[in-house]
Amino acid sequence: MKRKLWLICLIVVMVTSSLAGCGKTEQKDEGQLSEKNTGNENTDTNADKTADNDVVEITIAYPSDDGAQEKLDTLIGEFNKEYPNIHVNCVFIPFSSWPDYITKVKTMVAGGTAPDVLRLAVEGIQTFVKDGLAMPFDDFMQENPELLEELGVNDIHQNINAPFQIDGKTYGFAWDWNNIVMFLNKDLFEEKGIALPEKSWNKDDFLKIAQQLTGEKDGQKIYGTVAPIDYFTVTAWLYNNNASVLNEDMTKCTLNSAEAVDTIQFLYDLVYKYEVAPSPSAGLDTSNLFMNGQIGMIGNGRWSIASLANNGFENYDIQVLPALSTQQSAFGSGSFPVLSTTEHPYEAMLFSSWLSASSFSQETFLKTDSVPSRISVMEKILPSMLPENGMIWRESADVAKTIQAPSQLTDLTAIYDKYMSLIFANEISVEEGLQKATEEIDALLAD
Repeated sequence: MKRKLWLICLIVVMVTSSLAGCGKTEQKDEGQLSEKNTGNENTDTNADKTADNDVVEITIAYPSDDGAQEKLDTLIGEFNKEYPNIHVNCVFIPFSSWPDYITKVKTMVAGGTAPDVLRLAVEGIQTFVKDGLAMPFDDFMQENPELLEELGVNDIHQNINAPFQIDGKTYGFAWDWNNIVMFLNKDLFEEKGIALPEKSWNKDDFLKIAQQLTGEKDGQKIYGTVAPIDYFTVTAWLYNNNASVLNEDMTKCTLNSAEAVDTIQFLYDLVYKYEVAPSPSAGLDTSNLFMNGQIGMIGNGRWSIASLANNGFENYDIQVLPALSTQQSAFGSGSFPVLSTTEHPYEAMLFSSWLSASSFSQETFLKTDSVPSRISVMEKILPSMLPENGMIWRESADVAKTIQAPSQLTDLTAIYDKYMSLIFANEISVEEGLQKATEEIDALLAD
């Protein structure tokens, strides 16, 4: 921890400059937010329940992506129609990755300016629970069953919510989720006279189609597919070969297993042996290449639909990833945990639950960015929008397996990224790179 103190000091400055207000409250910077206790002393979530004529202020931290403030303004405005006595301040944190975002939030906590509610993905919940920074919802759930039923919490898919249930306790409710599916450029398939793959397709079917799609047109290289190297997407391919980055209890790295090596070797061979995928490199915009008709198949999540729609690209469909030795969907989900430093647990958990589960929240903002967590909302929205095969997401929810996100994820992914980059830059073999990654990750987990 000592070696990270210098980084924390720098991030304090960065976070302080990024704060903005939303909802009905005035803009606040980090120094103006009230300092909260650092212990989790108040376990009665109804003890601070607001009287009808009292006003309570709480704060939510949220990634500062495009449209975030407008989105939260709309959500808070609707929330205040039902709960006008809860004023919500917003802190927008510059976002480049979940590990970076998590570090910045922890810096706020260390500086005494912790938010009450936090937008967080599965990539961060383990570390917040381990550090005692997340407050369990169990007492709130037991004390307010009718409220949760009314909000729609009981309609949230249990499998999608599972990442926020740790050691028998619940730390929030899933709002949205994503898994990796194969996006198919129907223009290229039609030009080549290739039928779209069925759900039962396998590794050989995938490679054959990728080879048929690969070629040249008007002097431009056309690739059949893309070879992913990022942690989330590669995890999906590993799961499809009965492999994973870590063992089941996330105490050991298994990237050196025969199944994992075979999976990464196949992805590597898509580039260097079969030549059906471009070499992964910084700045390679595979999404634009897909829309421009230069890539036929790309593994991606529902988050890419907004970009496709904004660019007027509609002639596409999706399919599950091809089976290698099995077919297993990998997913990540997001929620709104309440920090243990909050002075208003009831109001914070009420707001969190409303954000996660209300029909307004899910139906208004989960049409193109993510998949809704509520079963009824999935079944309402997915059949009415592109892609035509969108109900794959509803089917996947029943069998999807969450990505592995231990409390050491930030350092783990740094090691993973280093060796995947070396492998695909041809500076180290697949087998040697994964062995070295395994050794370093094992040392990290043991420490």
